[in-house]
Amino acid sequence: MEELIKLRQELHRNPELSGQERATAKRIRFFLSRYKPDELYSNLAGEGMAVVYNGREPGPTVLFRCDMDALPIAEVGHLRYKSNAPGVSHACGHDGHMAIVTGLAVRFSATPLRRGRAILLYQPAEENGLGAKDCIARLSDLNMTPNYAIALHNLPKYPKGSVIMGKYTFSAASKGLVINLAGRNSHAAYPELGLNPSAAVAEIIQALLSLKEGHAFNNFVLVTLIYVNVGEVAFGTSPGSAVIMTTLRAFDNDDMAQLSVMAVDASMKIAGQHGLGITTSFTDEYPASVCNPELTRLVGDVCQEQGRSVVYLDQPNRWSEDFAHFTACCPSVIFGLGAGEEQPDIHSPNYDFPDEIIDDGVDVMEALARKLTSE
Repeated sequence: MEELIKLRQELHRNPELSGQERATAKRIRFFLSRYKPDELYSNLAGEGMAVVYNGREPGPTVLFRCDMDALPIAEVGHLRYKSNAPGVSHACGHDGHMAIVTGLAVRFSATPLRRGRAILLYQPAEENGLGAKDCIARLSDLNMTPNYAIALHNLPKYPKGSVIMGKYTFSAASKGLVINLAGRNSHAAYPELGLNPSAAVAEIIQALLSLKEGHAFNNFVLVTLIYVNVGEVAFGTSPGSAVIMTTLRAFDNDDMAQLSVMAVDASMKIAGQHGLGITTSFTDEYPASVCNPELTRLVGDVCQEQGRSVVYLDQPNRWSEDFAHFTACCPSVIFGLGAGEEQPDIHSPNYDFPDEIIDDGVDVMEALARKLTSE
């Protein structure tokens, strides 16, 4: 346990943003060298790694995913192991997720699986939604597509060591919509000679924010305006271009598809009415994390055997997780691990993963591995 805590704190001290996780991967490989994996594949989706522990006999493959990247959030507080990277911190607890999955290497090295194999996937670029899809494609190339995929995410505001699950959606779908409007500049004294997109911007914003009203969605949907820019700061110029960015969010993948079409159609209609050119694009796309019911029940069974408190969500978490891409690849489940009722929220500048729940996460995941491979 102490060595996993030291690893977690070392990772916390040296966070790296999405797509830049080179030193993080190097630290993990150095730690794992003491626990002799049967196979280790580097450079998945950038700096990701797939670490393999084989059982004594053939059997199913179970993948355990942890995320490696940190956030562009300046850490506050006086931790002994405070972030060394200005403006970057593990404010989401991915350092703790890596420590937990690495704990599985310690366990499987000491007591190998009887059957099957475990893949420990260290996935980069979770925060920008790029890592999971690329890792899945690379695993397929390596003939390592798993039979089951499992992940966890620490959750503040729940008792430490408790398990939190959806029935069966764990977290929402989301995507970023980028709208570019093209008009025509003119002198500010003669705006009638140009084509200023400002009025259209105002109408598009109102249309986007009202999309959920009066429409038949299956469940919760949300449109959040995150950025607007019209022209430049030049008081002698009437602007000729604009950018609008919003985040679309839904608990249901079908609702997300409908919301996306409606958002684009409404924007294009308004732009056309104003004679503006328009282009739209989507980014940071995450499907809803819809978990496999049988795996969800198995997690509940393991928690019951371990005497562990289980909380079932009344509705999914509003935030998104790119682990959701694994649900199209194989039976998958992601669950929450309680980080403490008094713990600051994730993505807060004073968030720090509680070391005492590392063993809780390892215990649950190890039990799942041994049950799934013994079938």
